[in-house]
Amino acid sequence: MRELGTVKTRRAIRFGLLAWTLTTVFIIGFGTNPHAAAASVLQTHGALQRTDVVGIISHRGAAAIAPENTLAAMRFAIEQGVEFVETDVHLTADGVPVLMHDPTLDRTTSGSGEVAAHTLAEIQALDAGSWFGPDFAGEPVPTLAEFLDELARSSVRALVELKGEWTPEQLTAATELLRARGMVNRVALQSFEVDTLTELVEIAPEFARILLTREWDATTVEIAAELQVSAVGARAKLFDARPELIGQIQGLGIGTLVYTLNSQRTWSEAAERGIDLVITDDPVAFAAWRDGISD
Repeated sequence: MRELGTVKTRRAIRFGLLAWTLTTVFIIGFGTNPHAAAASVLQTHGALQRTDVVGIISHRGAAAIAPENTLAAMRFAIEQGVEFVETDVHLTADGVPVLMHDPTLDRTTSGSGEVAAHTLAEIQALDAGSWFGPDFAGEPVPTLAEFLDELARSSVRALVELKGEWTPEQLTAATELLRARGMVNRVALQSFEVDTLTELVEIAPEFARILLTREWDATTVEIAAELQVSAVGARAKLFDARPELIGQIQGLGIGTLVYTLNSQRTWSEAAERGIDLVITDDPVAFAAWRDGISD
């Protein structure tokens, strides 16, 4: 397993029409050469880079508003018209991708034990909402397919984190599902696992890839460039430690995203730092702050 672990603000954030360089049209003609497709993924999807404003990635749906990674949270984020909604995917014992951040069921459902040790039927019988509040009692754990059906009713894009290590067969099944739902240009696949992203280059090179990392150094930049990722995601403290690398990686056409920021102070710092996208639990508060800065 390989893993990479004010006035000033007003100048930093120039508000206007959001003009992302993320292309909406898939460029065909790669043939059967996966390396040619991988080399063109940035031309296909563009970098996840801002041109004028910091973009919103709504974390686990909208984790401050509704129980994370449920359809209630996803619907709320989508209704807000965020640029991106983010979610996490684990596989059940019978190989079905479901929306879940933790490897275990304990924190966010009425069940317990490993996600991978339970069948889809067992997991969908659980309550994934009551822990958050009584209004969400009975909210089920959604499958990736159910989430994609919700996404298809909007123009919002998604970042899907593949949790843990995935075999080539598992990646093939997941990407075939995304293709069947017409999501090649709507979903970016992200992972901390370099091996998983490397397999994606071979198996499904047409999908945008995001490298999540717990390390932020020259090696990270090299790996991101080799994998032709559209963005690199890390915690703010990592970007703070080596701020010069932000411009370096952006110069390669690769965007930067920071997680998970939930205060005006941290949003301002990210904007001043030149970060492209912010992952937040509260897209409503972030959007209000962003709009307020422009007034």
